[in-house]
Amino acid sequence: MLLRYLVSNFLRQQGQTVVRDLVTKQLAEHNTAEVAPEDIPKPDVVVVFALGIESAGFKERLQSATPVKMEGKTVTVGKLGPHVIGIVESGVGRKAAGAAVRDVIDIIQPKWIVSAGFAGGLISELKRGHVVMANGVRDIEGSEVAIPLNLTSEQIEATQGLASGKLLTVDRIIRTVEEKRQLGEEHGVVAVEMETLAIAQVCQEKDTKMLSVRIISDTVDQPLPKDLEKLMGQKTTSGMIGAAAATIFNRPGSIKDMWNLNSMANKASDKLAGFLEGVVPQLDFAVREND
Repeated sequence: MLLRYLVSNFLRQQGQTVVRDLVTKQLAEHNTAEVAPEDIPKPDVVVVFALGIESAGFKERLQSATPVKMEGKTVTVGKLGPHVIGIVESGVGRKAAGAAVRDVIDIIQPKWIVSAGFAGGLISELKRGHVVMANGVRDIEGSEVAIPLNLTSEQIEATQGLASGKLLTVDRIIRTVEEKRQLGEEHGVVAVEMETLAIAQVCQEKDTKMLSVRIISDTVDQPLPKDLEKLMGQKTTSGMIGAAAATIFNRPGSIKDMWNLNSMANKASDKLAGFLEGVVPQLDFAVREND
């Protein structure tokens, strides 16, 4: 049942793109009220993304989505069928993600944390738009947390566009094909991102269930633009727009890169949202208890 539902929801999203209104989002942020912790609706599941560009597609799936302030951090709370869902944008990197998840667990105490967002492929089998459900996550130094998926390898292989394997959490963007291949081979991992290990470690410490769902935004054979790290380092939307403008001014040829990145990100966000819409209501079936 789980895999049928995942497949039907995931494949339905292939090739779909939603045009997003930045002004509407900014107005919603300005209208967000400060809410006392005891007054925050208690989500069953909190999905943690690093950036708004990653979370945008899933936010659009929630019914009656309402942004509230939780000790200075915005949490979007809405309904997905009968389930109350929270969405948090932690910021990029382990430190930001770990701190955000610790606050979420301490204040909201959800049953589940889902680490979601984009990832770079490190093996040739993963194509852009494929979804990775991680069965574990590690870093270069060897710290590791297992995520015991309740799905067999046969089920995963039978689901088009779905893969499982170990993630590598790093502290900087991995741009070049050479480094991608090297990391995949050295560490036995399938994809790279910047937050999941910290999230998994906090969940382990706090005895909170977690799942990782990442969509491949760039394959092992696709180098990333050299300006991307500067853009990702910005803390606000206005900062990112300013950095993009400066990049275009200094390197006019980067306009094509920016356009491609924006188009890719919107498509990836929509596809990831479709997958999450299928799996979030069935989290209790997706991950088994630790042995």
